[in-house]
Amino acid sequence: MSEGPRKERLGQVLVSQGIITDAQLEHALGEQAKKPYMRLGELLFGLGYLTFSQLEGQLEQQYRDMRLGQMLVRRGLMTPEQLEEAVREHEQTGLLLGHLVIRLGFCTLEQVSKVLEEQRALASNYL
Repeated sequence: MSEGPRKERLGQVLVSQGIITDAQLEHALGEQAKKPYMRLGELLFGLGYLTFSQLEGQLEQQYRDMRLGQMLVRRGLMTPEQLEEAVREHEQTGLLLGHLVIRLGFCTLEQVSKVLEEQRALASNYL
């Protein structure tokens, strides 16, 4: 996955959640065109459009969502194509990936809960 689409998705999610406006995103993307070495989140923070905790929270959520999706695919509970669809929906709505895969009928609540428990156990081993 290229860096460009990932940056756009972060911006889209922040707009959909009401954290930043479309105008703020456009301004930050314009600044990024002048400073391609800077990440979108860094620019949004530097411009004062979001706090560090908002940025950190969004990045942590994206990391958790991606790991959850990867774990569901690896366990054969959903296909890579279903994961892509759920991630697209996540980017448009800002809803949690676990909720979306259940709502879309890709996994059951029990399956997602079990994988989330495994994910928490793995994370606690690294803390």
